[in-house]
Amino acid sequence: MKRIQSPVWRHLYIQFCMVILALFLANCSTATAEKKFSTDRNSLPKDENIVEIITPIPPVVSYHLISTKDSIEWLKSLQMGDTLKALLVLNRIDKNHLLSLDSIVVPDIFGNNIEIYSPFPNKISELQTIHKILLVSYYAQSFGVYENGVLVRWGPTSLGKQSTLTPTGLLSTNWKSKSTISTIDSTWVMDWYFNLENFQGVSMHEYALPGYPASHACVRLYQEDANWLYYWADQWVLDHSKIAVYGTPVVIFDAYPFGQ
Repeated sequence: MKRIQSPVWRHLYIQFCMVILALFLANCSTATAEKKFSTDRNSLPKDENIVEIITPIPPVVSYHLISTKDSIEWLKSLQMGDTLKALLVLNRIDKNHLLSLDSIVVPDIFGNNIEIYSPFPNKISELQTIHKILLVSYYAQSFGVYENGVLVRWGPTSLGKQSTLTPTGLLSTNWKSKSTISTIDSTWVMDWYFNLENFQGVSMHEYALPGYPASHACVRLYQEDANWLYYWADQWVLDHSKIAVYGTPVVIFDAYPFGQ
């Protein structure tokens, strides 16, 4: 199946080459509050019912490392809630692997909304005309979902290990399956499977997150994230075995500092 070269997709890819350099320079934790009205309240007519809308400034979160060994009792006592969820998301790990790390990242604020820990900016103006797009950072081991330039969801991932790297660049969501068995190992059952590269078998799906790149080139996700993306992203449209319409664009970018 030959990939159709579309000027629109080439333009999209060029656009992202320009955006990626500035992507992580934006600090979502220090976003400036936006005001609906800047007029002095005292100067407004008293008989007009005008509401001032102010976007709240996200809290500035600081982080530090703690020894897993020294905090073992506290970690074992945690039940699923704001604290445990924050620790899992920040360390790109699932609950079964949390105690396997020698140290973990801990925030000074435990919030019930993981958006305050996002490595992605809340808005990317260059994406305003793009209805849906999925960004995946190899370096940050995380994904960001954007709709018309606004971040609507983010979460942790585990991408390909050093010997089986996840391909970077512009991909797309092709076809999907609620459950797929790997052709490499029949014991690998991949739920909420969405193919990203048909010939190489690269996909995103639910699987274990150990806190570092460990996959066989796929994009591993939490169950809730894999399920959400399964229904959010669009599949390709084929015409006699040729791609007539691509699925949702996916950009996998930068590199992971293996060995550091």
